[in-house]
Amino acid sequence: MSKAILVLEDGRTFTGASFGAEGETFGEMVFNTSMTGYQEILTDPSYAGQIVCMTYPLIGNYGVNEADVESRRPWLEGFVVREASRVRSNWRSTMSLDDYLKQNDIVGIEHIDTRALVRHIRDKGAMRAGISTVETDPQALLDKILASPEMKNRELASAVTIDEQFDYPASENEKFHIVAFDFGVKTNSLREFSKFGCRVTVVPADTPASDVPSGTCWTIASTGVLSAPV
Repeated sequence: MSKAILVLEDGRTFTGASFGAEGETFGEMVFNTSMTGYQEILTDPSYAGQIVCMTYPLIGNYGVNEADVESRRPWLEGFVVREASRVRSNWRSTMSLDDYLKQNDIVGIEHIDTRALVRHIRDKGAMRAGISTVETDPQALLDKILASPEMKNRELASAVTIDEQFDYPASENEKFHIVAFDFGVKTNSLREFSKFGCRVTVVPADTPASDVPSGTCWTIASTGVLSAPV
């Protein structure tokens, strides 16, 4: 294992080991308390621009598979865990978490005190952070963090939205047609509508209203709020 450091915007520093891709990454430091579902978290568009710390101490023990994704790729900037399991035990697993992060160029750090990290940002508030496997000087990394974009007023919808529209079919007989403007919609939302007989047409966030398919149709934003029929 190679050394990695995590530095927060206020200078708090954690030293650990690298897993996943090597390099440097910057984003807003947040945490997630889920015991499972790390693959869904990795691919959740709402985490774009953020570094996520998992509070559960062992992550990666059931590997990664192609079904448990919430979008077309991971969106978070970095991943922080207490321990990344090198053993994966699940019949659906097709890849280890470590290999998945490497494949998608996501920098991770493990073997740090995640409880101390979470308590710190809980008390001090969300702040920018950086993870590096190449820069071992905390002050040099801090200078880069302070020069990185802040999350406030940052526009990320254009980064996570799809390039071309597609249809998510109804699971059985089609009863409704919904148009979803993709500002970061998750696959599970489409899956649930599908169960109720909805065909969902997902369109890019900047799609003009005039281009929305007409007919017996409702529109829905990725926030899950239905509007009037089109």
